[in-house]
Amino acid sequence: MHGRAAALLAVLTVALLAGCSGAPLTPGADGSPDDGDATARELTDDELGLVDGYRWNESIDADGSDGLSEAELDAVVARAMARIERDRGLNFERTVPVDVVSRAEYRESSSGLFGSYDRVDAVAWRASFVVGDEGNVTAAFDELYGSSVAGYYTSADGGKIVLVSDDPGAVRIDRSTLVHELVHALQDQQFGIARATETRDERLAWNGLVEGEANYLMQRYDERCGADFACVDVPTDGAAPASESLNMGLYLTTFVPYSDGPAFVDDLHRRGGWDAVDRAYEDPPTSTAQIIHPDRYPDDPPRNVTVPDRSGGEWERFAAGGDGEDGGSSEPDARTERLGEASLFAGFWHNGVIGYQYPFSGAGEHSTYRYDHPLTDGWAGDALVPYRDGDGRTGYVLRTAWTNASEAAAFRGGYERLLDSQNATAVDDGVYRVPDGAAFSGAYRVTRTEDVVTVVHAPTVAALDGVHAAPAASASLSDAAPAAAPTNG
Repeated sequence: MHGRAAALLAVLTVALLAGCSGAPLTPGADGSPDDGDATARELTDDELGLVDGYRWNESIDADGSDGLSEAELDAVVARAMARIERDRGLNFERTVPVDVVSRAEYRESSSGLFGSYDRVDAVAWRASFVVGDEGNVTAAFDELYGSSVAGYYTSADGGKIVLVSDDPGAVRIDRSTLVHELVHALQDQQFGIARATETRDERLAWNGLVEGEANYLMQRYDERCGADFACVDVPTDGAAPASESLNMGLYLTTFVPYSDGPAFVDDLHRRGGWDAVDRAYEDPPTSTAQIIHPDRYPDDPPRNVTVPDRSGGEWERFAAGGDGEDGGSSEPDARTERLGEASLFAGFWHNGVIGYQYPFSGAGEHSTYRYDHPLTDGWAGDALVPYRDGDGRTGYVLRTAWTNASEAAAFRGGYERLLDSQNATAVDDGVYRVPDGAAFSGAYRVTRTEDVVTVVHAPTVAALDGVHAAPAASASLSDAAPAAAPTNG
């Protein structure tokens, strides 16, 4: 195993297991593992810092050295809830039961728990240069979460926390995991954390608020343990081993809410206290650019980027609301995705265009990794439109907007280096071909007009105009006679 990958796997395992970072929101009601019979009870006391008879500064009789008994767990959970209430200034409305399942049981029943992915999603991850032709998006997510999740919160039965343990007979709960998931319970009770989003980038931005607050409060809680109040330490099972086959680009993309979300919430809190955080649930961030660069929220939303339909022959757009299996669609109903700054950064990093060490250097006080980079931090918006032909082959148009022409030129140069990392050869000016058998094989046309860069992908060079005809007439191209390799400029 390469040393660089081994180092990241170590970071990944710690990050995912500390506070359940990486687990998605509220998976339970529509397909979670069997979480037991515990249900929440209504709380009647509205005094901040008092939950179910336990005050935030109260001493409790609990010895966590051999795990927690049921009574000890109840006391630890209630006191942690009281401390979160006092810090956050919001009341819990219901108790939050904790169930424990074995890791084997969790893995057996969790396939697809963290999302189901259709052919449009597959095209989007391919367009990010993260999951190629040899991969399967659902399987990649199952692999990522199956070995690493320590617990998660589910809205089922009024809300509960499910812990994943190698020894379910002894309750060994990591304090950070407990606090992180209790914050999700508070968010769910006060604001609701299930939210419909139209694109992956918007979904990651919403999670940046929700997961960012959970990690931010988790950090504040940990800083006070031993200094401001006593905490019960419980030896845990240790880090579940992360598989060497994990997709690191997928991980870095999906981790942005947990990495940069806390800094985003800290910025809000510094601006206007918890009231500013509360308001963000009504007017949430809409792009990962706003999570990575908090100063862009709320007054710098992404530009509305559109892709005119210039397809021809048997090529047609995927239908909105489906996977394209049941026919094409007219332009207004086309299925459109947005990759966003975080996904573009992760794709460049995953393929070596951005140096391996870059995410680990210069992260802020509340950030785990660094996602801002000169190649991508000028992102202003994008639109990805997938296409398919009568033989089931797929292509896409990715149009990206940048803050100025210089930023667009830098991105185009980075994209050409990305193609170079795939052993692409130049067929014509701005047209490249990645060889058959490669993870991201096929033809690519990369053009820039002022502050907009457009990438067209098709299985072959000859099919590029079928997916998206060039705006100006040009000589017909074939897959023969490659020219020089793309530049690194």
